[in-house]
Amino acid sequence: MKSAFMAKVEKLAEDAFDDQCTGANPRYPLIAELKEVLIASYYGKAYADVLDAPAVVVKEEKKEK
Repeated sequence: MKSAFMAKVEKLAEDAFDDQCTGANPRYPLIAELKEVLIASYYGKAYADVLDAPAVVVKEEKKEK
């Protein structure tokens, strides 16, 4: 079952990209992003878009003299 899905996921992502409704989205998705959504859905995992993720602030450690 998994191998059948993985064999078709690229085509599914392309078909989703080519769908007439895709252009009406607030942000135009990449085919790779659509593929990630499909794979996450297959495994029952939530998909978090990088643009929707909270900002990560990296603090520089103070160097001791």
